[in-house]
Amino acid sequence: MLKVQCAEVRFRLFECGRFLLTLIGAGVLASAAFADAAEPTTLAVADFEFRDTSGEVRDQTAEHETRLKAFGVALRDGLSGNRKIDVVALSCQTEQCTIRDPGLVDLSKQARTASANYLLIGQMHKMSTLVGWVKFAVLDLNNNKPVCDRYLTYRGDTDEAWRRAAEFTARDIEKHCIP
Repeated sequence: MLKVQCAEVRFRLFECGRFLLTLIGAGVLASAAFADAAEPTTLAVADFEFRDTSGEVRDQTAEHETRLKAFGVALRDGLSGNRKIDVVALSCQTEQCTIRDPGLVDLSKQARTASANYLLIGQMHKMSTLVGWVKFAVLDLNNNKPVCDRYLTYRGDTDEAWRRAAEFTARDIEKHCIP
């Protein structure tokens, strides 16, 4: 009789344990669903500026302008692919939409008008044919403070190198700059 009662107790404990695991699993799924339901961070992305201090003799202005535009497209595409980020457009009236032209004050106004909470600004710097860097900051428009200020390096002065730099920059922003 004692053996029957022990087996019955073990069976009930097993059933209780299975029930608790089911509850825990349901809780994890529910919290994941609520996390996905949170509103995305609204980010306005300004065009990046370009600076070349490599001292190379050949004029590469046209190539760099093309690469800089492609960098901007790849960066926006990379950020738009994240469900936690809602990338909004700035309505710049000038040819460029950078920190220098029309400037931080106008960019911030345009970002707020587009209902953005954050503004991304930055610069590409070609130091040599082999080494370049991306300097960027994400500004909190509600508190008028930077939430991150980052400096990344990349290798090469080719279309592929700039594309990879844009993709890496997007991932870095997602990981380190978006709350």
